[in-house]
Amino acid sequence: MNVSEQFDLLNSALEGTNLIEASAGTGKTYTITGLFLRLVLEKGLPVSQILVVTFTEAATGELKDRIRNKLREAAKAFSGGGTEDPFLDNLTKKKNDTGKALGRLKEALREFDEASIFTIHGFCQRMLQENAFESGSLFDTVLVTDQDTLKKLIVDDFWRINFYDTSPLFVHYAIDHHVNPDTLLTLLGNAAAKPYLKIIPQFAVVDSTKAENAYRRSFDKLREAWMSMKSEIEQILMTDEGLKKNLYNKEKIPGWFRDMDLFIASGENHSRLFDGFEKFTSTALQGAVKKNHTAPAHPFFDLCEALKERQNALEIIFEQRLICLKTTLFTFVEKELDRRKRERNVQSFDDLLLKLLAALERKGGDRLTQAMGKRYKAVLIDEFQDTDPVQYAIFKRVYGGEGHTLFLIGDPKQAIYGFRGADIFTYKEASGNVKSRYTLGENWRSHPGLITAINTLFGAANRPFVYDYIPFHPAEPAGQRDPEWLKINGESEPPFQMWFLDASKFGEAGKPVTKTRARELIPQAV
Repeated sequence: MNVSEQFDLLNSALEGTNLIEASAGTGKTYTITGLFLRLVLEKGLPVSQILVVTFTEAATGELKDRIRNKLREAAKAFSGGGTEDPFLDNLTKKKNDTGKALGRLKEALREFDEASIFTIHGFCQRMLQENAFESGSLFDTVLVTDQDTLKKLIVDDFWRINFYDTSPLFVHYAIDHHVNPDTLLTLLGNAAAKPYLKIIPQFAVVDSTKAENAYRRSFDKLREAWMSMKSEIEQILMTDEGLKKNLYNKEKIPGWFRDMDLFIASGENHSRLFDGFEKFTSTALQGAVKKNHTAPAHPFFDLCEALKERQNALEIIFEQRLICLKTTLFTFVEKELDRRKRERNVQSFDDLLLKLLAALERKGGDRLTQAMGKRYKAVLIDEFQDTDPVQYAIFKRVYGGEGHTLFLIGDPKQAIYGFRGADIFTYKEASGNVKSRYTLGENWRSHPGLITAINTLFGAANRPFVYDYIPFHPAEPAGQRDPEWLKINGESEPPFQMWFLDASKFGEAGKPVTKTRARELIPQAV
């Protein structure tokens, strides 16, 4: 693992692939604007050759404003107007040829409307449009922001294909296990945008006909016996003195009989046994007799034992069959979604990424790689922790080699949560491929006491974020601040406080408080 060092915005090299790890409040956006400024001044790059990528439209708007303002502040400073920004002040002192620097800044401001500050999808769309021949893209493809309706139609078709003509036994099994078009759509999630995912486990389809026939024959025998022997069975269970009363409580037996009536009436197309069914099996009865007593015997109990064995065998096959269908769902939706979008000549935001990567990797993709590489000489990627394998593969292939400057800026701790499709293992790969790994160590947003508390809490833990390649970097407060809102009657309140609930007062002894109860208690505590 590369060892991190503090990033020096004024002097750190602008070469190769670099990773800057920045916690909240450590000046990430300020760093991006400073890097953009240095690329203009020190590399002499026009704004059209500097690419800045972030993840939301709001963030692109903010970055454009902040970078433009930084260029204006720098132009003022190099014109002799002075500045209160320490970085700009030192930058003016660092540059000997202020006239040349001022010329580059004025040119950058004149051409700033050509600045390439995009969302990741906006960048991919621009590259596909500008390189339509190299990428094989259609000019008139319509971009759709939501493909959920199309996915729902495909999942509904999948349900019809796989369930309408299949065994009623399996259909009821699936429904009993909460499998329906809505739950399948939920299971699918955003997997259509992640073709790199490997779906496991993979099972072959097992023919359940033999097991189903065995179950139905056993059920028919049980039904026939129940209809003619019900009173005999009730007499045995209610009067046998050898059965343990705690296991065969006479108050519960009538309920089991009602459940058996309902089960028999439901027919042979239901394989789900009710909760008390095992009470009628010979095995359960043999295990429930008192010492020196004999278990009651009756052919019906043996039939129940046989049905339970058939049901267990059938459920094993059905479970495997259901898993097989779920894994098949992903392949089916992927192929159908692609086919139907081609028929409609539409594509989604995720398609932009996939198509650009596919164009880069296919035969002849070197021409597209060269065109994109020539278009931008420096790339700054904001919120890099939210990058997935497809996005990283694009930037690594085009801008990760010689002749380009690439800065990956983000907070690796956020990658743990998979927000916006983030992939923590992509971050691991990227962090191992960089030339230099930096961290931003000064927190400009939080109270010094809070920073100290957070450092103490996470610094005391061994591998607080589980993975060795996501270490905890303690932050230092950038200046002393004591906000008025943290004061009561002029006295400072601790910026970090912890409340503890006595679980024994709010739940069962020895057990943690439930989430539902905790949600009620936490607001009261604070």
